[in-house]
Amino acid sequence: MKPRVYLIILLLLIPIQASLFNPLSLGGIKPDLALALIYIIGLLAGPGEGALAGMGIGLLQDIGSAGLLGFAGFTRGLVGLLSGLLGRQVLNISSPSNIVFLVAFSLVEGVLTALFMQIFFGSVPFFRMFFSRMLPQALYTGLLGIILLRLINDKRMLGRIRRRTLKKEL
Repeated sequence: MKPRVYLIILLLLIPIQASLFNPLSLGGIKPDLALALIYIIGLLAGPGEGALAGMGIGLLQDIGSAGLLGFAGFTRGLVGLLSGLLGRQVLNISSPSNIVFLVAFSLVEGVLTALFMQIFFGSVPFFRMFFSRMLPQALYTGLLGIILLRLINDKRMLGRIRRRTLKKEL
């Protein structure tokens, strides 16, 4: 992806998540715009750029939330890496199974966060959190990701965000 697209994402991600997605809250559950964007970056740009974008966005979120520095960077970097590998090997941007993978990535990240909280902070009501928070947020994030993928699937939009590649001459 083009460097200016990454700059725009880094500058606007937290304000858009906080201001525009707050009214979209259903029962206190909001879609995770950052996770959906990292998944899309991994699909479009590949595993290397997906992992770097995931780590950068995760670290930005860690700094903005005053959480444990590096945890979201690690988990989001894994999401970018795995979605990039899926994009290279299995999926394309218009595949309907993207929603399944995005929901699965969101659930795995939620479970890792709950396990981390369990280890370091003591008793966590895991099953109640899973069914009341993690699963609905994962479904909501999957829906947001599919909507974003449908919007990006236009050739003009893809041309604006993708980096031009250099072709080798024989």
